Formats: sequence, C-alpha cells, structure tokens
Amino acid sequence: MAFQPGQRECTRCVMDGTAPNLDLDDRGLCSYCRGWDRLVADGLNDPTIRAARREALLGEVRKAGKGKRYDCVVGLSGGADSSYAAYLAVQEGLRPLAVHVDNGWNTELAVINIENIVRKLGLDLYTIVIRWEEFRDLQLAFLKAGVVDLELPSDHAIQAGNVRTALEFGVHHVLSGDNHATEASLPPGWNHRKSDQVNLRAIHDAYTSTPLTSFPTISTLELWALQRTRRVLWRPFLSLYPYVKSEAIALLQREFGWKPYVGKHGESIITRFYQGVILPTKFGIDKRRLHLSRLICSGQTTKERALEELKQPHYDPKLQALDREFVIKKFGLTEQQFDTLMKEPPRSHYDYPSDERLFEVWRAVKGVARAVRPVFTSKGAWA
Repeated sequence: MAFQPGQRECTRCVMDGTAPNLDLDDRGLCSYCRGWDRLVADGLNDPTIRAARREALLGEVRKAGKGKRYDCVVGLSGGADSSYAAYLAVQEGLRPLAVHVDNGWNTELAVINIENIVRKLGLDLYTIVIRWEEFRDLQLAFLKAGVVDLELPSDHAIQAGNVRTALEFGVHHVLSGDNHATEASLPPGWNHRKSDQVNLRAIHDAYTSTPLTSFPTISTLELWALQRTRRVLWRPFLSLYPYVKSEAIALLQREFGWKPYVGKHGESIITRFYQGVILPTKFGIDKRRLHLSRLICSGQTTKERALEELKQPHYDPKLQALDREFVIKKFGLTEQQFDTLMKEPPRSHYDYPSDERLFEVWRAVKGVARAVRPVFTSKGAWA
C-alpha cells in the first residue's frame, strides 16, 4: 500500500484519524508502529536477548525473596494476561502471592477463572474488597465529570493495591500481565495517567462526599520513590516471553478450565460496557483499533482481519442491552439521567486539578536516565 500525502490511516496497522494527533511518517507508519519497531530493535523479539533478560529478572526476584514466604506479587483479574502471568511465574519456580482487587464489577466468569487459577496453581489469594457504595460514588463522579477515563478508579486501585500489598508482605517485585505484544500506550485524550491521585481526588471531591476508606490509593511521587529505591518494582512480566495470546488462552482453557469472555477486558462488566458502549457513544473512541494494531505489529493478526473485525459491533447487541440495564441500575441512575450524562459534552481531565507538572519533572529525570541506559536494563528491568 503506497502512502498518499494527506492520508489519515497507517499503512501497516488500523490506527487512523480518529486518534488525536495521528503522526504518520513519510512511509505512512504511525507513531505506534514506530514505537513497536524501536522495541524490536532493542531486542524485544530476539530470543537470546529476551532469555537473558528473563533469567536476570528471575534471579533478581529469587534473590530478593530468599527466606520469605512470597518472592513476588501477581495481580489477578481473571483475564487472560494476568492468568497467564501467574501460570508462568509458577512454571519458573517463583512463589507469587496472587492479589485481586474486587471493585464490585466482576463477571461470573472472572470469579470462576480466579478460583481455578489459584486452586490449581496452589497459590494464596489476597483479595482487596472495596466497599461498593464508596466505589460506586467514585466511579459515578467520573461519569458526571464527563472525563474520558471511567476506568481510572479501577486501574488506580489495582496499581495501588498490588504495590501496597507488596509493601505489607516485604515483597519487592510486582509481576503484571502488562505486555508489549498486545498493548501499547493509548493516544492522548483516550485515557488518563492512572497514577494521577490528585486528579482522582479532585473529581471525587467535586461530585461526592463519600469518603475513600477502603479504596487503595498511591501518589505519583510515592510510586516514583518506591521504584527509584527499588522497594517495589512493577514488572511487565509477559514482555519477557514470546506471548501469543491465542496460544495462552488455549493453554489456560486446557489446563485450568479457564473461561473466555467478550473483548480485551470483558472479565469486568463495567469495562466491557465502557469500551463497547460509553467510549464510542460519548467520545467517538474505538479502543479496538489500538488493540488490533498491536496484534498486527506482533504478527498475531492481519490488517485485513482487523478491518473486518472493526466492521462488527463491539459485542453482541443483546448483551449490550442487558449490560446497559444492569449498569444503570447498579449506579442507581434512571434511564433519563444516564442518557443526559451521555449527551453532555466531554470534558478534559485537565479541567480538574492534576499532578501533571510533577509527572513532567519525573519524566524529564527518567529521560536523562534513559539517555545513559537502554529501555531494558541489563538486569531485565524497565528503566
């Protein structure tokens, strides 16, 4: 496919002009494809380099966990990525503590998957239960605020919950299901930084007085300090393996009776409804484009198949209708109130207080560090 001047679609993947500030080079490759190429050039797909980094990280985890009950924490949502990360950790002889953050939106499939993974791998499960009224009012505040990232409360709680559990048990490594093969940073305006505790609290305070007592939080500054002092390190574990999602799912189904779900993160009802209904309806965003584009880059699908998938509904319209009824009722809204919120113009997260200036300082420091250190350190960690 020859690149045409003025073209607003990547020549390799399915990212197009719906992504703000789509940046195409003279070959027609978008910044997300170029980011993938940089990772490959840094050794992401080189078996020898990847194996060396993996062994270095495993050795670091084992050394730090010597004499302790657990040597790492693995977050477990019931989804494919986190389930496979837990499986690999045990296969490598590690002693993970499984941590699950229950925000009240789990599907029945997620619960079954977690139970099967924990039982068959012989893991201890540490569950952080957020009081429903507290989480409902926080997430409802984000809905009323009109900002794009309704998932920020969930993702912030997962990050904070895993890190604080690691601190509680004296564990230095959180092995996550984050990975480069199926995930990439979202375009500006498609989400918000998950560690922005200032933004989370500002939106909370603007729309609800329900106190955050069971909701785990952590600031950008604290995360930074924990990383720099190596007290707790967040590791995108799956990127150290040749991760093919379809093969991972087949293994999980065969070995653990793992149950598949709708969409990339359909183990959560609100995530399924948010990505399949709220994002495209209110914000004109189809997150499948980025997910599918990453699979194209990693050779797990083709552009032709991805384009065909994009022509289909996000998920079964009948299930969408059931989810809509369930979500509205669970939020304590009326149909009219929900529709009104969907029709109100979107607002930026930066219409509310944020710690963005602090984050920019942190990113500048990190940039200096990367100037003298590659993306992957010699110990297998991410700088």
